[in-house]
Amino acid sequence: MKSNKFIFITFLLIGFAVFFNGLNGDFVHDDLLVLSHSFFSQPSKVFNFFSQPYFENFYQAGLYRPLTQISFGFNFLLGSSPFGFHFVNVVFHIINSFLVFLFLKRLTDKKRFSLISGLLFLVLPIHVEAVTSIVGRAELLSFFFGILTLILWLDSKYFLSAVVLLFALLSKESAVAILPIAFLLNFRFGRSWSWLVHYSVATATYFILRFAVLGEYAFKTKVEFVFNPLAYVSFFERIFTALKILVLYLVKIFLPYNLSADYSYDQIPIVGNLFSSPLSLLGLLILGLMLLTVYFIFQPNKNTLILQYIKVFTKDSKKLIFAWALIFFFLPYLVISNLFFPTGTIMAERLMYFPSLGAAAVLAVAVEQLFKQSKQLGFSVLLVLTVVYGFLTVSQNRIWASREALLTDNFEKSPDSVVAKTEFGILMLERDKELAKKLSLEVYEKYPDYIQNFNLRAAVEVQEGNFTEAEKFLERAFELRPKHQTTLQNLSRVYFTLGKYTEAERTLQVLVSEYGGKGNVIFYALVQAKNRRFDQARETLYSFFGPEVEDESALKILRGESKELDSSYIFGK
Repeated sequence: MKSNKFIFITFLLIGFAVFFNGLNGDFVHDDLLVLSHSFFSQPSKVFNFFSQPYFENFYQAGLYRPLTQISFGFNFLLGSSPFGFHFVNVVFHIINSFLVFLFLKRLTDKKRFSLISGLLFLVLPIHVEAVTSIVGRAELLSFFFGILTLILWLDSKYFLSAVVLLFALLSKESAVAILPIAFLLNFRFGRSWSWLVHYSVATATYFILRFAVLGEYAFKTKVEFVFNPLAYVSFFERIFTALKILVLYLVKIFLPYNLSADYSYDQIPIVGNLFSSPLSLLGLLILGLMLLTVYFIFQPNKNTLILQYIKVFTKDSKKLIFAWALIFFFLPYLVISNLFFPTGTIMAERLMYFPSLGAAAVLAVAVEQLFKQSKQLGFSVLLVLTVVYGFLTVSQNRIWASREALLTDNFEKSPDSVVAKTEFGILMLERDKELAKKLSLEVYEKYPDYIQNFNLRAAVEVQEGNFTEAEKFLERAFELRPKHQTTLQNLSRVYFTLGKYTEAERTLQVLVSEYGGKGNVIFYALVQAKNRRFDQARETLYSFFGPEVEDESALKILRGESKELDSSYIFGK
């Protein structure tokens, strides 16, 4: 027990040492979208997330993660600074790494191997997106509850294990990978199948809640082409490309060079012919070897020539541990691999959080062998891995420090991605209009229906004073997605500038009802006043600020003194 406390403290110190520079990062990337949910400004509604999709009013995404949202809600109760959100993420990651140690020690009874696995899991650079990106908490929570589920299963606490399994599923959908792992554990250890009743109830409860909230999108998702083109290609093109991505993931886990937060269209070319892609062929070989190992490890009694080696394999404890390490990578990976069905994204480093448990264990098997040859050699290699991976993690954290740092890095690392080009173009609007325009045109040629690029093209036109052209681009974006927040904001401001107050009011009505926001509410009231709907403008302001309005811009509208739009609400600000 004392040694476990010492190990946890060591993990705590190392964890904060490698993630400390990510604690002061801003809200970036998907943080701004997920944390914009209106319930976060209403503490009394924090548990209402059980009746809400992950993205507010966007059921088509097929995402249901109420426990992750509730955890964000509690963060907001303690303050809105991003520091608190980052701090919680780092703590969860450290705890998860310690749980890796406890789980593998309980499973294998190999303390040093388990300790090495937990330590490597702690410092792997590919985890930066899951830990330093605030919305990566879905990965952290589902892993936390998932690994606890398996620990409790090993301790035969099946009811409690099933409850925690439900928590894992309510944190993120990919926790479903725990179920086949539990089946394989049962085959290996020869337990009673009584646990299956509890797991069935937990899983059924989850899917009932999921269906009640998402309806028809409980078992399907509306995938946007730009984020996962594999949902729109042929079956074999999807499989061949997914096999290539398997190799890319493995390389980025063990040799974390050129990590990126963006792999969207067209950064990873679609593979149309298996034999034209060496990486796809290698992926097929790796996948086949994994399947073969996982299958034969549980078939030791079949009397065939090919299984003679397997029988020896299963008697060797270190090789058996290696097989389990493959299982812990393989099963969670299949859920997000695009091999069985298209997921929401073609590739994302945060998705490797659960599978990297197996990857860390594989690496630990190799290091453990060095320890057996020479403790000095084993310790030296482990120290080098920890220091190098830790240094790379610290370096990668800097990329998530700000929107500018992240978008610049995405553009440099993923220069063919239409998303990276568009976002970098938006970043460059005020500094280099010509570059922003050039990137926008390149994206339009490659993928003409990307909504965010319509907003970029409109912004370029606004800078050139062509508001009518900007209106056309934004109306096209509005047709593609009528509740897209950025489009609603920009379109309402263009309408206002063009003097189309009726259209501006109609657009703002949707924007305010869906997303709220002080600036949007004031702008909405101003437009209502421009349309001589003074009672409605008053009602809009009172409903948001209450009868004791103190905001100066709102008071000007109420007094009829606001002749022009306040500069803070102008398009593009």
